[in-house]
Amino acid sequence: MSEENKKKELLEVKNLNVRYKSGQATVYAVNGISLELEKGQTLGLVGETGAGKTTIAKSILRILPDYAIETLEGEIYYEGKDILKLSDKELQNLRGHEISMIFQDPMTALNPVKTVSSQIAEGYRKHHGCPRAEANRKAVEMLEMVGIPGERADEYPHQFSGGMKQRVVIAMAMACSPKLLIADEPTTALDVTIQAQVLDLIKNVKEEIGTAMLLITHDLGVVAEVCDKVCVIYAGRIVESGSKEDIFDKPSHPYTRGLFAALPDLDKDVERLTPIEGLLPDPTVREDGCAFRSRCPHACHACREFDNELRELAPGHYTRCWRGLQDRED
Repeated sequence: MSEENKKKELLEVKNLNVRYKSGQATVYAVNGISLELEKGQTLGLVGETGAGKTTIAKSILRILPDYAIETLEGEIYYEGKDILKLSDKELQNLRGHEISMIFQDPMTALNPVKTVSSQIAEGYRKHHGCPRAEANRKAVEMLEMVGIPGERADEYPHQFSGGMKQRVVIAMAMACSPKLLIADEPTTALDVTIQAQVLDLIKNVKEEIGTAMLLITHDLGVVAEVCDKVCVIYAGRIVESGSKEDIFDKPSHPYTRGLFAALPDLDKDVERLTPIEGLLPDPTVREDGCAFRSRCPHACHACREFDNELRELAPGHYTRCWRGLQDRED
């Protein structure tokens, strides 16, 4: 990694490959993922359930279950340090302090027998080595920052609604003012009104602290709201990446176009939406060519022979489809 890139990029993932053990089979979960995130930016990872998004996030924090991992290869640079080469002690100092994660389900992320304030204070106290009273004050401050009255600090998770539990999880993740926040579908289990509130909250707290964010979602509306750059993930690979404007205004890969076609549009008078037919390919089977071809309405013999490499359509805009390149040339 060059000295110039070390200064520019907060996070750089290079050729990440993750394979799980499943009985006698090997699950190819992440296949050659490379991405970059600058300080203060928000990068969205978009794709269907099972595409490998959460595996990418857990690889960055190195919290994948050891018993299930067959292979974890590649390079993950955080401020120039390769996370995959750090010791356990170095990782403990990194997690929660410089890199935090908002997990998908607050019901399982919170300890049901501890008060919410004690769970927020625990991480803060560990990383700052401060007295218990100071950590408790910080916990109350964080709860108030996310819109929960301080007098509720000594209550337990079961006393909070789903939306408020998510706010508690956000407070836990942001307590140490991390430089990088990983948000794994933070609004999936919430109704639309609460989703909007939580998104505004994440944006405001992120801007106040100056945190970069890696946002995992399957909701393109959320991406439009908060992201600067987007990577579209399919079958463990990035099939299209670029700025938010590139992806929304000039989608190139048939999968990206399919995601947009499946969204309702109030400006169009259509009786039915256009779904993407079929399912994700079997992750235990490796095949040559484009992984999307069995679901692609434009598939032909060339897709089977495609080298499956990302190509640059325009500065910063990449696609993994030969047809997208041809469309630009035409």
